[in-house]
Amino acid sequence: MLFSKFTCKGFQPLKIRFFLLSGLYFLFGLSQQTFANEQNLNSKYSYFVDGEPVGNWAVVLSDEDNWMLSVPEKEGVSAGNRLKMTRTAYKEKDDAVALKWGRKKGKASFSLYGPAIDLSELANRSALTMEIKVKKKPKGTVSLGMDCGYPCRGELNIQKTLRQLKISEWTTYPIPIDCFAAKGLDLRKINAIFMLSTDKPFEAQVANIRLELLPEGAPTCTK
Repeated sequence: MLFSKFTCKGFQPLKIRFFLLSGLYFLFGLSQQTFANEQNLNSKYSYFVDGEPVGNWAVVLSDEDNWMLSVPEKEGVSAGNRLKMTRTAYKEKDDAVALKWGRKKGKASFSLYGPAIDLSELANRSALTMEIKVKKKPKGTVSLGMDCGYPCRGELNIQKTLRQLKISEWTTYPIPIDCFAAKGLDLRKINAIFMLSTDKPFEAQVANIRLELLPEGAPTCTK
């Protein structure tokens, strides 16, 4: 099934299976460029693959006790113990992360930070894409965002969409990057390519964060 139309206001689409007609739509273009040779991934388009950040991207676990806690190890906890990251399996052992937001008050984020990149030439042609498995449905707002240096960023509330996903089932989840631009992101200087945040209990597993080329004529937030 397809989203009939993106709604940037709150970004709360009614349908979940976005551009997944037999898995064909996303298996071309940038996906061929970035995944054809896994030994030579391009970090401009591939960000977190086989459970590891690609290139100069780094995992950051943030909360109000430390907003930029880099976690070079395979597991970690945010400074204020609001978010725990462990290893899990998508297709193979340790090729994904399990994220658990606890009951302790305050916002926490799983992010990928690195040197700024320019994706403006792909503004209406690509989507930030991840594999996600919801283990426990979110109790509050869940933000998916991209950052371009404080106070520049674009974030979307994806709580309602996540609550519609089947528990413990992997889903391919893409969002056109122009939806983040519509919320204030400067696509010319992205230094955090992925930020998943909430301040309420939530558990999910995430794998293979990357940029995918949209099929010709696919709906975005600006068309």
